[in-house]
Amino acid sequence: MEAFELILLLMVAVLLSSVLDQVVPRISSPLIQIGLGVIIAFLAISPIQVSIDPELFLILFIAPLLFHDSIEANKKNLWDNKGIIVSYAIGLVLLIVLCVGFVLHWLVPSIPLAAAFALGAALGPTDAVAVAALKREAQVGKRENAILQGEALINDASGVVSFQFAIAAAVTGFFSLTDAATSFAFNFFGGIILGILLALVFSFFAHRVRDLGLENITFHVFLEVSMPFIVFLIAETFHVSGILGVVACGIVWSLLRDQRISPYHSRLNIALSSVWKVISFTLNGIVFVLLGIQLPNAMQSTWDDVYIDNFDLIGYVLILTALIVVLRFIWALLMARIFRNPLTGKRDKFNKKTVKDALITTIGGPKGAITLSIVFSIPFL
Repeated sequence: MEAFELILLLMVAVLLSSVLDQVVPRISSPLIQIGLGVIIAFLAISPIQVSIDPELFLILFIAPLLFHDSIEANKKNLWDNKGIIVSYAIGLVLLIVLCVGFVLHWLVPSIPLAAAFALGAALGPTDAVAVAALKREAQVGKRENAILQGEALINDASGVVSFQFAIAAAVTGFFSLTDAATSFAFNFFGGIILGILLALVFSFFAHRVRDLGLENITFHVFLEVSMPFIVFLIAETFHVSGILGVVACGIVWSLLRDQRISPYHSRLNIALSSVWKVISFTLNGIVFVLLGIQLPNAMQSTWDDVYIDNFDLIGYVLILTALIVVLRFIWALLMARIFRNPLTGKRDKFNKKTVKDALITTIGGPKGAITLSIVFSIPFL
């Protein structure tokens, strides 16, 4: 299918999903968009092959969406829950990598342990795009919202670095824990520091432009919209986390924004809000429609493989899914007991409310575009 026809089809599907979302309000829009993608894949005369480089996918879709989410995020809420957020973003991801790897290797010994770890790394991170889209459909508590949002904003580093080293170990047969830890630290902290520095540069530039009397709304809107792409490309050039760079830049940029009250600033804020609303809805929709389109194709070759029993395949999927859900639920309960709740200043006790909050945190952390982009970069041979 020609690229233009595919883009047009995606746009029509996103527009249709916005209508269906109003007609069927009790079904979340991401599920509607995934369903439309699956329907498009089945109705297509020939299989729709979407070949997008994972890095291009991240910069086109994930970077601007994460930048917008980080601007809109409740900074105080994130800071108050920083300890438990880091435990989810790093500790839980690494736990999932190890547990999924060992269980998958035990279930299917022909899969090398390093390759099994790579799958665990792909399934570890939650997705900020999915979290942002789904939390609008459900009532989520203040602490749970901070955990889900903060975790999804920063857990790509642990997942991506784990994946890269697992793939390298599977291909070369060599793994160094020292190199992995060093690479993770450089990737993680380097991305954050670079994002902060670039936010300061952008803020200085924007203020100098305004000091010259150039209060052009179009210029300032375009500057903010282009920032995540610039930050991501510079971060990748320095081999640090582009996603963390974008998130750090978005948070600092929102704190450094000119807060003066004037007719011009009011018009600028309205323009920025409208532009980001359209961009966010469009990119969110395209990501989920693409996910739906890719599902049948991603499953087809394995489903048709006569050497793999399909019932066994479904069983493996269910076992790994249950494993991840149980691990996440247990982690949520333990972290609620270990870290103080900023709302009460005390550690939560095990009771019905704690279990309910843990269930919300468990089910509210879906996999999405980050996992999809990682999985599609796994070498076929």
